[in-house]
Amino acid sequence: NPKYPFTAATNGIEGYVVLSFSINEIGQVTNVNVIEAEPKRVFNKAAKQALKKWKYRAKVVDGKPVAQENLTVQLDFNINQQS
Repeated sequence: NPKYPFTAATNGIEGYVVLSFSINEIGQVTNVNVIEAEPKRVFNKAAKQALKKWKYRAKVVDGKPVAQENLTVQLDFNINQQS
């Protein structure tokens, strides 16, 4: 899970970040970019850091692992979901 930024948490700020990314042949996340964020620039760093740590099982085509590009994910930041 992304780390909730301290300032946002103490100020009760919630939001989301939509990221584009790729998965390389060994399942690592690469080419992470922010597509949309609300509020702007509050959660971008935390979202990017979290996504870069994710691991996927590489897609296999004809018995060989292949990279996947132009994937998207939305990470939501909600105060009530923080532990």
